[in-house]
Amino acid sequence: MNDTDKPIVFYVPGLYSSTLKPLDMGCFSDNQWNPPRSLIGTLGRGNNGHKGLKLPITWSQKQGDNNGTYIQDKDDVKADDCLYAIQDKLLHFLDTLQENGMIELHKIVWDWRRTFEEAEQHIAKTMDSIMIRSSAATTTTTTQKKKAVLVTHSTGALVAWPTICKHPEYFSCWVNAAGCLLQGSNMFLKNFRYGYSVSNIIRMLSKEVFFTFPGLYSYFPTVNEEFVSGNGKSDWVNDDGTTFYTDIDIHKVETWEEYKLGIFGWKNKGETVTEQERSHLQHCLDAAKRFRETNLVKGGMDPNDASFLDQDINAYDHLKIICYGTDKFQVHSAYQVDVTNKTVDVSSSKLTTNGDGTLFTTNWQTVPGSLKREIVMAQDGSDHVSLVNDIKLQKLLLDCFFANDEIKRASAQALLKL
Repeated sequence: MNDTDKPIVFYVPGLYSSTLKPLDMGCFSDNQWNPPRSLIGTLGRGNNGHKGLKLPITWSQKQGDNNGTYIQDKDDVKADDCLYAIQDKLLHFLDTLQENGMIELHKIVWDWRRTFEEAEQHIAKTMDSIMIRSSAATTTTTTQKKKAVLVTHSTGALVAWPTICKHPEYFSCWVNAAGCLLQGSNMFLKNFRYGYSVSNIIRMLSKEVFFTFPGLYSYFPTVNEEFVSGNGKSDWVNDDGTTFYTDIDIHKVETWEEYKLGIFGWKNKGETVTEQERSHLQHCLDAAKRFRETNLVKGGMDPNDASFLDQDINAYDHLKIICYGTDKFQVHSAYQVDVTNKTVDVSSSKLTTNGDGTLFTTNWQTVPGSLKREIVMAQDGSDHVSLVNDIKLQKLLLDCFFANDEIKRASAQALLKL
């Protein structure tokens, strides 16, 4: 197949789904992320929760910025590849098509530890470069510029959305697999308090490491975002949702101190949170809030209104959007807060709603600007993580890659034995 005939395919993985490695990596380096392999090292170091991935908690003012924006100082670790351990079937599917010359595949990995502002900018620059190069290579006899198929999983949608919104002309199709967009959650409060563990035994990321990652603060909704109610009762959430954001501003370090959230809850008795730690936390919260307000809130604008979009709504007419997910599982909606005693019970969800086990159903099914989209339910039994490996999803992707060429689609299906 000629290069001009190959569909361009972008894949943007979700949270934790890009491997990380240092620029100068030894065989047993502690600052890498490639489970399950990297787990062997972290378990051998006393189940230390990938301690070597801890980011600097120092920040420097952005050069040429007059708004007081700060950027977290860098370490020597970079995103390297997609994590095959949790999305192997999808990746082998894409790799096989690439190796057999049927698609032009670009896997855009990103450092999920750092701010989502940085991740979004990296993804935007990568797509810009590829699409500009593709446009320049277009022959004079071609009447239309080549468009790409974008595949995102989970948080990949969140960090790719600004490019979709700004440049709909880049894409013919966007397959949003279990992608989170408009609605935030406070579910990571538990991880900031106890770290991220599997079966409460294996420490994937310790609480000390988790604290340093500004990207993971980006899911907390701002006071202008709509609350998603659920089943159950919580002191934090009135029936109309009014107390969820107005009483507790989670983007202020003072709130974390008052309610003993995160580091203010796990610091040993007698130890105080240092000024440097306080400053780092506020920078994380500022960056997270800035990302959400810039891309998902936009001054309280109705996200269902066409004015929410960067382009006139007609510019998106050609774009086929498929939201792929499930509603068969219960999902965390809110933890219980004791306003009188200033505590948060992060031991378990007090309010839940239907979803895929991680995201609300309305979250993965909703696209900003009321853009037209097709909702496709995942295979029975698949959840937020496993659905990315569905055979049903692979067949759907073939329809997108070879929409106007049934012969190529049939050849690909035979090659993959689907």
